[in-house]
Amino acid sequence: MQRNQSIIRFGKTSELLSLIPIEKAIFVTSETLYGQALEMLSSSSLDAKEGLCWIKVPDGEACKNFSVLETVCRQMIDLDANPDTVLVAIGGGSLSDLVGLAAHLWMRGIDIALVPTTLLAMIDASIGGKNAIDIGPTKNLIGSFHIPRLILCDVGWLETLPSRDLLSGMAEAIKHAVIDSEEHFRFLEGIANSEESLTEINAELWEELVQRSQQVKIRYVDADPYDSYLRHALNYGHTFGHAIELITEIPHGFAVATGIGMANDLAVSRGALDPDIAARINSLLHSIGLPANVAEVSAIAGCNIRPAAIYDLIRADKKRRGESIDLALLRNIGDVRIEPVALQYIAEFLGA
Repeated sequence: MQRNQSIIRFGKTSELLSLIPIEKAIFVTSETLYGQALEMLSSSSLDAKEGLCWIKVPDGEACKNFSVLETVCRQMIDLDANPDTVLVAIGGGSLSDLVGLAAHLWMRGIDIALVPTTLLAMIDASIGGKNAIDIGPTKNLIGSFHIPRLILCDVGWLETLPSRDLLSGMAEAIKHAVIDSEEHFRFLEGIANSEESLTEINAELWEELVQRSQQVKIRYVDADPYDSYLRHALNYGHTFGHAIELITEIPHGFAVATGIGMANDLAVSRGALDPDIAARINSLLHSIGLPANVAEVSAIAGCNIRPAAIYDLIRADKKRRGESIDLALLRNIGDVRIEPVALQYIAEFLGA
């Protein structure tokens, strides 16, 4: 059942109907995306509303909990799901987290196909098989590894997104470029410095951006399929970022961008990163339209973020090891290291 790699294709969402056994498929999407999903899937030979089995769930992070997971599984019973069923998730990263976990648990594992509809999902959440739901104040604590059978990337979905959602995805694209190479980073600098806004980027350029990011993540996933060490480099910006996200409920990418800036500042404070490199990364974040520090993200969120609140959440992070926590810290563009940092040092850095 479990595969080491997914089949990744670029094409139209309607092509999905020829890539999976429709008679065995159960489609899962959000309440908001349902109408668009019907439109993107329907063809002259199929009415997606009448010809397919659907489960609808709440939008965004609201679907990542035990209650919604149970609801999905109960509806799968009603739809006679069996070991040959393919769950198809059409939506963003939160949806793929939920559906991936449901597929992993159902009859000890069934196939899943993903149609990511956001930039964030295309370049990050859909790749690598990690899925999880939240519990209490902690993100992604209950989860598993379940590699999708197929990932169909239709960049046409990006035309439907507001600029705020594109910005959120660009934070992960910047993360991948920073930990990858100087050449990849300059590619994104070129996009940021062009006269086109994100909503004006053409399909070919979007496909190149998505593929570049996917290749970075796939490289780490192949080297460390079960996230035991090397893959932790992909957490660059996320330890601080997840705390910011929980406190402010700001979009994931805005929190990650802030986390990138904070992680770089911490690396600079330890003498591990040249301040000019940190400034260059901040410049790219700002050029795209993303925050790079607590003051900037506080202004966007419209709230005051207390350092002690950030610190308390970091203490509860699953990467904590006793009185230290493993952080992905930058040494140079293309050179990220996993380093244990004392919680006391982080408290002093934050002023908590």
